[in-house]
Amino acid sequence: MRDGYYLSAYLHIDPLDHMLGTIIRHDQNASLFHKSGSEVRLVRMWELERVTGIKEHYVSFYSVEQAQEVLNKLLGALGLSLDDMVEIWGTPGLQTTEDYHCAELYSSLSYHSISHLFSAMMMDSQVFYNGNILGLAVDGGPDGIVDRRERSEKCFFAGGYARQGKLDLFAVESPGMLWGWAKFYFKMREGTLMALASASTSTILWEAGGTLPVLDGRHDIWESAYIRDLVDQVNNLTDQDAGTLFSGFDPRFTERENKISMIMKQVQQASIKIMDTNIERILHDYKIDPGETCLAMAGGYTLNCPTNSHLMRKYGFRSFMAPPCVGDSGLSLGMGLYAFHKKLQGGAFRFALPHAYFGEPDTTLHSILTGGEYASFIRSTAPLDCSQAARDIQEGPIVWFDGEAEIGPRALGHRSLIADPRHESSKKRINEIKERQWWRPVAPIILEEETGLWFDTCYPSRFMLHTFQARAEKAHLIPSVLHLDGSARVQSLGREENPVLYRILSEFYEQTGVPIVGNTSLNDRGEPIIHTVHEAFNFALRKGLRILYVNGIRIELHNHQAYAVTAPHPRSISMQILDEEARLDAWNRLNPCGIPQDVLYHYRDPNESEPAGSFDLTNPQDAERLCREVRAVQRHKKLFRTI
Repeated sequence: MRDGYYLSAYLHIDPLDHMLGTIIRHDQNASLFHKSGSEVRLVRMWELERVTGIKEHYVSFYSVEQAQEVLNKLLGALGLSLDDMVEIWGTPGLQTTEDYHCAELYSSLSYHSISHLFSAMMMDSQVFYNGNILGLAVDGGPDGIVDRRERSEKCFFAGGYARQGKLDLFAVESPGMLWGWAKFYFKMREGTLMALASASTSTILWEAGGTLPVLDGRHDIWESAYIRDLVDQVNNLTDQDAGTLFSGFDPRFTERENKISMIMKQVQQASIKIMDTNIERILHDYKIDPGETCLAMAGGYTLNCPTNSHLMRKYGFRSFMAPPCVGDSGLSLGMGLYAFHKKLQGGAFRFALPHAYFGEPDTTLHSILTGGEYASFIRSTAPLDCSQAARDIQEGPIVWFDGEAEIGPRALGHRSLIADPRHESSKKRINEIKERQWWRPVAPIILEEETGLWFDTCYPSRFMLHTFQARAEKAHLIPSVLHLDGSARVQSLGREENPVLYRILSEFYEQTGVPIVGNTSLNDRGEPIIHTVHEAFNFALRKGLRILYVNGIRIELHNHQAYAVTAPHPRSISMQILDEEARLDAWNRLNPCGIPQDVLYHYRDPNESEPAGSFDLTNPQDAERLCREVRAVQRHKKLFRTI
């Protein structure tokens, strides 16, 4: 391979899917790598939701030209363009070569899942080539853009075992579909469901569900008897069943919230059972000693912190590896790392992901401060003083915006709302700011060397992927960062990875005796994490926040009531490229037979395996046949989710 820049892009391009809003690839993203000799480094990673404002960016590009324009705009900030890339991988229409993937090499495994796997197993090449790694890629299922056969012929989920660089891949099972089903059914995000499961005390008093499906990497849990029967049974519970069929309704929550909590407790237990089955089979088959082996995980289910902590405690793995972007927002990272592994023909290369800060920076603060747009709202500015910052945190939540954005769905100390963990009022205030449920906690950031003294753990959690129980003698000191069951989704902070925030946290410890601050992502309800300084100012003024720290400058705001803007600041890239007339013309050209949108959506939706066959949408006979077959499916198939 030549030295130079390589771009891995997890995008989708199709005019019909663009217009329908079909979710073919969600959390679309791109990663820029640079190769120099045997060293490969990640230069920048772009999660499209940050620049488009479309949460979990799922909108397909209308054309190759639109995708090229967006990528060139992103690369332009680095003085680069697509013309400077040695190769482009991952997206048909954009890719410059076909030899980067494994669609033919691993005939029984999903390429999507293998890409997840490499984002974790290869995030530290020294461990991959010199140690032992057991890897699991667990999510809700693959896309079929590069590997078009995978949904019908391939196992959805991949695992791997690497011993000193020698890698075996095999099928595993994932609980992700259970959580995907719950997300659609309850209309709540997986993180909210996970938090609600541990928040309410309501618990069923029988062993729920039947036998779980066969764990062969192929099954579809959407209609499993296990989940269907569980929901029916819990939904039928009434106060008269308290003490016999369930523990009773927790009075702090609505009846619906209590029932969802009971269901999700059982889903969590079933999920852990599936993961235990995976681990125990692999340990047995490969005669693995967990104490000499690193556990590597990726895929959206890896955001399930209680499961990660359970696996580490139960099996005693040597360490845990997962990128901060464990979901589909990290697929361009995994696709790129797999491509280097394949194209270098198994030859060792050096790569490490030492921290989470590979997103875009924003250096426009000076022009904003001198431009006058916010002049009437700025009371004062001053250079960062860590002692003052610690005092500001004690007085109320602050906006913290620093350097390159973190990658992944969780704020890790560069785009954060930071608050005092010692007071329940901090949690209440942040939940008001973010317009979310009262019981949602903020997460603790703790000095890494103090983690074991405050939480029941013996290993770090740098990317907020583990749940630890607060030690009994410490819990009352940090109420705003604990779930109602006394656990917390912890981020342990090392001196090297974020030295500025580490110094502030040390100063906070000096002033309060608590080496922890509360942290949540800097965004409004339904909005991706804030990306630019303009968006941060807009957020602070709309939400009545007095103090911002932006790239080492303390900014005190006032006169909030005079700020007339009520919506988030617009993001920098729009996906709408057609006006109303052009959109109508395009729709008539793509759908000349007038097929109803719900039929087309069902046909394009990769989660629907029916109707089978290929249809020419411009042919009246095919259009009629498509409508007939989809309507039959819609009438007779028992779907749990709404199309």
